[in-house]
Amino acid sequence: MPFFLSFLIAGAVSGVIIAFALDMRSPKQLLQGALGGLLTGLLIALLLPR
Repeated sequence: MPFFLSFLIAGAVSGVIIAFALDMRSPKQLLQGALGGLLTGLLIALLLPR
């Protein structure tokens, strides 16, 4: 469980950072970046061997 949680948190944070770096500063755009990063982190966590 901590394995998935760490990937989800890291994905959400990196999604917000990327959205902010691309001049997407509204809360809606930052939330979309966080959700995209969350989904990506989940997919990466599912692809890695346990």
